[in-house]
Amino acid sequence: MQYGRAKRDMVVESHDYGFEVREGEMLFDYQPMATKDPRVFARPEEYVPDRFLGDDGARLLRHVVWSNGPETASPTLQDKQCAGKDFVVLIARLLVAEIFLRYDSFDVQVGASALGSSVTVTSLKKATF
Repeated sequence: MQYGRAKRDMVVESHDYGFEVREGEMLFDYQPMATKDPRVFARPEEYVPDRFLGDDGARLLRHVVWSNGPETASPTLQDKQCAGKDFVVLIARLLVAEIFLRYDSFDVQVGASALGSSVTVTSLKKATF
């Protein structure tokens, strides 16, 4: 979840509408909803591992928002974008690599939740060296 106060009057636009926001009004964003627009993302409710790879994936990255700017932008002092966004992605990648190095196999149960998808690890088999 992300929130902040508008620094100036602006219009926040979607495909069909524009919403006037006045300076000082509180804005709120729920990140899981930001990348589920079916006009932008094919199969938005599904986990698609290679969604952001290749030319089409690079185009989609501009729709991924990090607290105050797109994934493709670098944080600056002026935009208040998350300064740790690249670090967060790195740590997530290291976590996935660690799981695959530490375990020979694991089973997961994929389901639905009120917030979208859910993944539950149901068993792990420790790697043998």
